[in-house]
Amino acid sequence: MELNDIQQQILQPFVIETIKTLNTMAGLKAHAGDGFPDDIEKFKFKGYAVVAETSGNVEGKILMHHYVETALAIGNKVRCALLDDDQESPEMNEEVGEALAEFSNTAIGLAMRQLADSDLGIKFKPPYFVSDIKDMTNLMADVQEIVSVPIHVDDVGRFYFNFLLHKKTGNKQLPNSAKIMIVDDMKMVRSSIKSYLKQLGYENIIEAVDGQDAVEKHAMEEPAFIFMDIVMPNLNGNEALKVIRDVDKKVPIVMLTSVSDENLIKECEALGIKGYILKPLTREHGPGTLGQMLSLG
Repeated sequence: MELNDIQQQILQPFVIETIKTLNTMAGLKAHAGDGFPDDIEKFKFKGYAVVAETSGNVEGKILMHHYVETALAIGNKVRCALLDDDQESPEMNEEVGEALAEFSNTAIGLAMRQLADSDLGIKFKPPYFVSDIKDMTNLMADVQEIVSVPIHVDDVGRFYFNFLLHKKTGNKQLPNSAKIMIVDDMKMVRSSIKSYLKQLGYENIIEAVDGQDAVEKHAMEEPAFIFMDIVMPNLNGNEALKVIRDVDKKVPIVMLTSVSDENLIKECEALGIKGYILKPLTREHGPGTLGQMLSLG
């Protein structure tokens, strides 16, 4: 099975960073197998998992999911490398568990850092560990789809990345006939977004060159959806957002920004936005990222 664009973009950093970290921390070589849809009814806890929960545009949980024997083997290798000691433990003791946790946190942390800087509009909670089958019941709540990618480790075995996806109820895609307004002071950015939207089937597109222009065109054109830059001349996007929200609480607005200013983002979120996208949008990821935003849920 070929993963869809968003699944690929989210899982790929976890796979890549894990393979790198296995090599640097444990001297182990590994490669990823093909992704596949897992059967929810037959999905079983293998004994040890590290969980990273996602929210925002994609809601669910990513599991680095080990068989107990695989977890033990990797933990031993990492421990021996860290302590320069070749004595491996036959069972999961405190030192081996700490070594495995260090490996898992390093790999997952690197992947989460990459995705935090991406334009996918997703957020992560701090990872946590699961080693009790009772906890799997909680993990499976509201799961509607599972995508799995095997990681084959030379001379050790395999483990998996499982993406447990929640489907938001009531999500409907914005109709192709809907009017979309793009607000950005750079013509090149407006043109690229317009091109990506057309690839998604949206032709009814208007453009605004700054925040003031956006306020005026919102009043005249009544767009069904707005993509708006934050930093612009005449009137910044956050200021234009406030003016628009004074008269229109409902139109979905997604902010575009090349500056990861947490306070500015929080200000926009408090005013009511659907989400934000970090620029630049590329040909590879632009259409998929915009498409994720263009839902009415």
